Amino acid sequence: MKKSVFVLGFAAIVSLPLAARADLLTGELNFTGSATISFGSIAFDNGNVFNINPADTQIGSFATLGGTDGSIDNITNPPDATGVPLDVTEFITFAAAPNITITLTELLSGIDGAAGCADTPPAAGQQCTPDVPAESPFNLENTSATSSTASFNILGIEVDSLTGDTIPVTGAFTTPFTSMNFQQLLAEVATPGGSITTSFSGEIATVAVAPEPTAFIQLLTGILALGICLGYRKKSARN
Repeated sequence: MKKSVFVLGFAAIVSLPLAARADLLTGELNFTGSATISFGSIAFDNGNVFNINPADTQIGSFATLGGTDGSIDNITNPPDATGVPLDVTEFITFAAAPNITITLTELLSGIDGAAGCADTPPAAGQQCTPDVPAESPFNLENTSATSSTASFNILGIEVDSLTGDTIPVTGAFTTPFTSMNFQQLLAEVATPGGSITTSFSGEIATVAVAPEPTAFIQLLTGILALGICLGYRKKSARN
């Protein structure tokens, strides 16, 4: 009886879904790089390589990647349209953790609206999301009459190829333009073959996923069974 109860408890615990026992990297990853931006394209420079910030600037187990490199695929619309499901596997990879990759599942549409793109003269606080020639992922904002920022956001899935475990992630990319307002940026890329090369900062953050109810039931069953087993042992020792 004691042996069977112990086996039951052990089996209940080890049979928890892999999501509850995953070795995925979690927390927040911060990195920098350079990209060339044009209408419909974000081409990441330096052979698509980005630099991961030092370990003490990371959050959670992503700190193990601090000071190393990764690579990121270019974004081109089409086929990487905004606001639609995507399945770009190995969109982001890591030199120090080749089993961990990020799949791009959505390039989020910008939320600032196209109306502000025609604002003049340039001034702090103006916002713009261009929609020509296609809906843009960029949120543009003037920080002054002569400076601005550009940002875009993604959704994705972190994948561990060794275990098959996955976890949702969000991503945010931001770049400052210290000497150009967004009206100048738009004019620059609107010229035939026009583009802007700039540095960027990126952030990938994992999204917590609650274990399925069955996982809790299995865990409680295992704990209860092990408790019963220990109770039998104590009783036998007293006898």
